[in-house]
Amino acid sequence: MDKQTFLATGLLEQYVLGITDPDETQEVERHLDLYPELNQEVTELRDAIKQYALQQDIPVPAQGANEPQIATNTSEDKAYGQINWLSVVVIGSLALLCGLSALRMRNLQEENRTLLSELSTCESREKIIAFLKDPQTQPVVLTQTAASTEAAALVYWNKTSKKAMLNPFNLPKLPSDKQYQIWVDVAGKMISIGLISTNLDKYQDLKYLDEATSLNITIEPLGGSSEPTVSRLIANHAI
Repeated sequence: MDKQTFLATGLLEQYVLGITDPDETQEVERHLDLYPELNQEVTELRDAIKQYALQQDIPVPAQGANEPQIATNTSEDKAYGQINWLSVVVIGSLALLCGLSALRMRNLQEENRTLLSELSTCESREKIIAFLKDPQTQPVVLTQTAASTEAAALVYWNKTSKKAMLNPFNLPKLPSDKQYQIWVDVAGKMISIGLISTNLDKYQDLKYLDEATSLNITIEPLGGSSEPTVSRLIANHAI
């Protein structure tokens, strides 16, 4: 398994606590050899356990001549006390390491989400490039009208795949209560094929209509309109 998958198993934490079986210990040590940077993880985990013990003020049982002698204690009492102390340390350390494992898992999940997002972005870019390179994709430049002397946009129209895409490369930013909307003329009737995203830096899919004879962009209230505001027609072009 790779490093991230191994870290997600929790074996490293169990190894630090000394509760892995021989096969698991061998597996951990194999990964420590394979990924030397994991030795730093082991050191940090051991330090975390020591800090936990210090913070909880867990006393280490005295040994040898310094061990207090209590006449009423039997060997079983001493053994029980030793086991009890070890239980406190192990249980507390497990709780601490579970927290560290959960944090690591969250970090791994965040990394996975980032990778998936980047992969999705790459796939989207590849689809856009493939669509733009398609010989059947017709670029249509929508140029400014009397209502605007600077607005322009580019629509890619493909009658074969029946797809359309917009590049709003030169649409000026609007006030927060306004939004661009794009329309097609079908037999003299204006039909909306999409609200244009307020993010004017990205390509956007549009609805495709076979019978469309022109493309038109208007400025509408945020959320769009059922009918175009003709006085706010800022760019258009015949298909």
